[in-house]
Amino acid sequence: MSHIHSQFSVFKAFNLLLLIAVLGFFGCSDKIKGPVYPPEPNKITDKSVVFNDIGKLAGPFAFTKTMDRIVATAGGAPTTSVSMLKSMRDSFAANSFVHPRSGKTIDVTSRPLESVIDPDDLLNPDSPDGMIPVGLFNRFDLAPADGSNCGEYRIVYAKRTSGGTDRMTMIFEARIPNPDPSKGLAGCAPITDFWAQRSNDTDATQTVTELEKFYYQGLAGVEPVVMAKNYGLPLGQLRVNLFKTPNPGQIRWSLREFLVNFDQNGQAIFKPEPVDDSPTAALFRVAAGLPAGFDETDLTDFRNAFLGQPLCNLVNPDRISKSASPADIINGISAGYDPKFDDFESISQGDEDNPASNTDVLLLDQVQARLASLTDLSGVSREQLMNRAGTMTCGGCHEFSTDKDLGNGATWPASLRFVHIDESGKLSPLLTDVFIPKRVQIAQQFKENRNPFQQNAASCPGVTSAVKKVTLSNVKEARAHDLYKNVDTVHNQIQQIMQEPGAQEKSEKLTAVLSDLKEAVDRARKLESATQGAYTSSRRTH
Repeated sequence: MSHIHSQFSVFKAFNLLLLIAVLGFFGCSDKIKGPVYPPEPNKITDKSVVFNDIGKLAGPFAFTKTMDRIVATAGGAPTTSVSMLKSMRDSFAANSFVHPRSGKTIDVTSRPLESVIDPDDLLNPDSPDGMIPVGLFNRFDLAPADGSNCGEYRIVYAKRTSGGTDRMTMIFEARIPNPDPSKGLAGCAPITDFWAQRSNDTDATQTVTELEKFYYQGLAGVEPVVMAKNYGLPLGQLRVNLFKTPNPGQIRWSLREFLVNFDQNGQAIFKPEPVDDSPTAALFRVAAGLPAGFDETDLTDFRNAFLGQPLCNLVNPDRISKSASPADIINGISAGYDPKFDDFESISQGDEDNPASNTDVLLLDQVQARLASLTDLSGVSREQLMNRAGTMTCGGCHEFSTDKDLGNGATWPASLRFVHIDESGKLSPLLTDVFIPKRVQIAQQFKENRNPFQQNAASCPGVTSAVKKVTLSNVKEARAHDLYKNVDTVHNQIQQIMQEPGAQEKSEKLTAVLSDLKEAVDRARKLESATQGAYTSSRRTH
């Protein structure tokens, strides 16, 4: 028995020496470590909402590639990228356009330098006028609460050479349908999960390779981003920032908007469209300054509309939370101006288009009375409200609202002098400090919980809300949703007409069908704009 006990003692001593040796080899600190838990799940970073490595983007996202893809998917009569760009270029020589909703002729400033750009040069990355890719943006945050679409996925191009009076950018803003709208916003998960994975990529080469597939080839069950129908048939758009100018005092920096459409020959074009949420600035001023074609009835109609839901949207974050931070306010305000008052250009330079500049005192008095009627609101003056109104326009978001006081401690952050991403891929303070952190938060939340976390919409006294109730569609295919099917039906008719013989008969049919296409697109865009945003109380456009 003593022999066994002796052997056991030797065994214990040997094990103790072995343990001491092991601990000495790995370091004493290992002795005091607690239980080992699995690492936290990978957090989403800004890599999942923006990619701006211009060196990596140059080939995979070449301007020619995007344009050729749009032309190839447009349908209608055969055309080319050069011809389609020419349709845009020629519009810069015009000095007016007919508003598609009001029927009014709206004056614009013709742009002599942009109107003579050679489209071949735009497509040539080695030309001084060549357009080069500078950034990709995930704008899932623009999705509506009903999940009828999954927000926008943007490509930004900038003119290769630049100077104070020789710049131009184009933003291709594809709004893509939900691959399974019957699931509501959760149907967008294949897209949002794809972007979330980009935070785990080992390097920029892997990221751009995956993004190239998403934009041009699509994901399993998800069509490619770059398709003609995603740029205005019916949703999405192309926005152009114009600042090639012989004299900035006369030809100012401005922004314009285009939709894919068809001309009378059935060829795909970029058709000028009023700029979303950018009303004619004269409507904020005294009646004597109204442009030709407008009268005091228009002034009254616009102001009655503005003092209703748009004003409520502009102060919604302050009303739903007394502790709203400046970032909450900047991310949470919206407008929703009546689109029949939108202008065809939004001037960013100076205060020509700033609602807060030279505002009619009568309107300011009405704004003050309206603010006072919102008993759950404090800290926003009439002047600050008008500053907020300016931030929601294209021109204000891009430049003239910089450093403007919005009330309750919020100040609109700076752009990069008219752009939010420049020719080198640099991002503006508005993006880096406010917008991108919010988009990352949204992406993280949606990865963990497939439901929206939109703001509550405070009531708007005296206004019957035009926002439609959030209901899910019973269709499982993206373009079968009511938002798209009427437009697709008319688009298919254009295809059929182009295959028929007889030029005269074909032209007459096209004229009728193009009118039907306009109505279908207008109806779809109006329906979409009346849908509550998933992450703001009203749809945002920037």
